[in-house]
Amino acid sequence: MGPSRAAASNVLGVFRGFQRDGVQETLRQLNLESLSGQGVQDVFIGLTEVVCRDGGLVDEAIARDAWLETIAALDQFGIDNLGTLSTEQVQEIFLSFVAHTVEARLYQEIGVNGFSLAEDLGDIQGFDEQFRGYIERSVRDSFGGDLTQLSNMSDQGVREVVDRTYLDAWNLLQVLGDRET
Repeated sequence: MGPSRAAASNVLGVFRGFQRDGVQETLRQLNLESLSGQGVQDVFIGLTEVVCRDGGLVDEAIARDAWLETIAALDQFGIDNLGTLSTEQVQEIFLSFVAHTVEARLYQEIGVNGFSLAEDLGDIQGFDEQFRGYIERSVRDSFGGDLTQLSNMSDQGVREVVDRTYLDAWNLLQVLGDRET
């Protein structure tokens, strides 16, 4: 999950820049000033290369897919202006991204290691809904931090939040897996 953790740190780093330096200045620092004045979704898509490093590894593809899944769900966070991002919106985007990366990684593990599901489409859809819901709750439960001071966080502080969130979510999922075997 290294690339996903790095991408999550990058996400928080961009948000920290937005809060500390403003959206236009942060985009300028990232050599993305052409995104200034664009819509929220366009800016987030433009940030893909900053958040997710391009590469050929499966883990890098998982991080990129999770970021794009998060962008696809931006409407649910009520963001209409990046300059007025609330702490709650930042936290929700971050948690959504982490949940998407954990989910994608676990599905990848299921694909590689094999996992038999019922042949009934309704059973498969039910499993998927329960699985996604469990991951979202696990990630939310694992995140005990408060991002109200994000603009004052150091890079190390950002990494610690990300690492703790991933580690706690994985530990919760491992406990569930141990119960199922």
